[in-house]
Amino acid sequence: MNVAQYVANFLVDKGVAHVFGYQGGAILKLVDEFVATGKIEFIQNYHEQGSAFCADAYSRVTGNLGVALATSGPGATNLMTGIVNANLDSIPTLFITGQDYKANITKKNGARQNGFQDLDIVSIAKPVTKYSSLVVDPKTIRYELEKAYYCATQGRPGAVLLDIPIDIQFAEIDPKALKGFTPTEAFGNSGIDVSRVIQLMQEAARPLILVGGGVRLSGAEEAFYQFAKQSNIPVISTLNGLDVFEGGYGFAGLYGNTAANLAAQNADLLIVLGARLGQRQVGKVPERYTMARIIHVDIDSAELKRVFPDELIINVHLETFITEMLSALSKENLPDYSLWHETISSWKEKYHVNALLNDVGLDPVRVVEKMMPLTSTNAIFVNDVGQNQMWVSQAFQVKKGQRLLNSVGLGSMGFSLPAAIGAKFAKPEHLVLSFTGDGGLQINVQELMLIGMRQLGIKIVVFNNNTLGMIREVQIRYYNANYHGANPFEFGCVDLKMLAQTYGLGYRRIGALEDVDSLRDVFSDDLPYIIEVPIALDSKLTNRYDEADCFEAERIHG
Repeated sequence: MNVAQYVANFLVDKGVAHVFGYQGGAILKLVDEFVATGKIEFIQNYHEQGSAFCADAYSRVTGNLGVALATSGPGATNLMTGIVNANLDSIPTLFITGQDYKANITKKNGARQNGFQDLDIVSIAKPVTKYSSLVVDPKTIRYELEKAYYCATQGRPGAVLLDIPIDIQFAEIDPKALKGFTPTEAFGNSGIDVSRVIQLMQEAARPLILVGGGVRLSGAEEAFYQFAKQSNIPVISTLNGLDVFEGGYGFAGLYGNTAANLAAQNADLLIVLGARLGQRQVGKVPERYTMARIIHVDIDSAELKRVFPDELIINVHLETFITEMLSALSKENLPDYSLWHETISSWKEKYHVNALLNDVGLDPVRVVEKMMPLTSTNAIFVNDVGQNQMWVSQAFQVKKGQRLLNSVGLGSMGFSLPAAIGAKFAKPEHLVLSFTGDGGLQINVQELMLIGMRQLGIKIVVFNNNTLGMIREVQIRYYNANYHGANPFEFGCVDLKMLAQTYGLGYRRIGALEDVDSLRDVFSDDLPYIIEVPIALDSKLTNRYDEADCFEAERIHG
């Protein structure tokens, strides 16, 4: 057996059915062996960044390892944005790069390059991955694959990279003689003081659960659902946790739902589950986010006490924590939090209007709200980055079984289109909607070729204001409306109807709110569409700093 065959069989054993990539000379052998298994389909993208985002989303939707492949040199460097994106959002992904011949890359002669597309991608990737390694000895392939898989999937998940030279891929090995990897690291071992947590819950008048993306990454969604129902504690979320729980009060943070932020401000106990409490969540001055006592549960000890030094920390696997809490709650009584629920519900109704800021033309939040009832319970929503991401998230009311995918840590424009492709290959029978702005669409617009060629039934909703809307907002707030790079004569959008026709996609235009109803048939078929939503050049997006008066007015004292 050769090394490339061994890699292919390893991925098959791990249940990987699709590998995304862009063909190149240094990976021809790997791709050949992957396809030869009869169990792995190679998906040819049109840019390696697209491949990386596909693998990221594929992992988010399947819960399994996402894999992307690229050739040496520029192919490898083109993966980097997607690698960083997956690692920052804790997505278990394996990136494999082809490399020049071993003899060229191991020469120690001081030359900047000895071969063609000879590049030390491992040194570039190490700071932004959980594990990166160059495979120069064929006999280490089992060890390297097992270690990479372990690092990608255990503890806080993330991205890993293996760089395999061309001649190493062809090298013959005896699988029975290969040494494996034995993990020694222990994750989440601080123990759980369940009685203390129960005591704090019983003493609280206004407890709140903040659910983050870690709940889904740990496979604890169902256990969490039972925990939220059994405790009857109100639930808000981070952006990455927004699709975890049906019945929550939206997402908190800089561009979050007003009611969710008011709940965080006025809570007296905040139970944080699998959330890192980033700056876009708590702001630059965390003390203004909440005055609550905080219980922070996370598998990653580096995230604990990072923002709030006085929090009660529990460094364990979330599913373990929630399971123990469910057992304890079955023997304990908690206060009735009905009035607290009513207060948050009243804020939700009273301040919903805060998100509806467009008084010229279509309001994007209203458009998404009107789309939501037309979507199936297994629909997958994929956001891009910018105003469009926040409009969709503000309008999103999850039905159990739906997913909402976001690029959060890196905030990478261009994520939505290729991520929607990854989601569609992961769940071909599901409705997949890609929400993007005209800016994000054009960053990875080349992936429309893949959608059109394969007629992947992805619905691409484009909020088109012919500019970089969030940049213009910052420029008007802080740069005296100096719209460099975001002026109509500097930035524009292609004719989307012609673009759809060029790539073999259907096209719809939403000119008025009542036109949204016409999408019912579009959402029920399995054909690709571009759905253009033209909006005003300076469409608005609410943020927490604009709502200071309302936060002060609703502050609960005592």
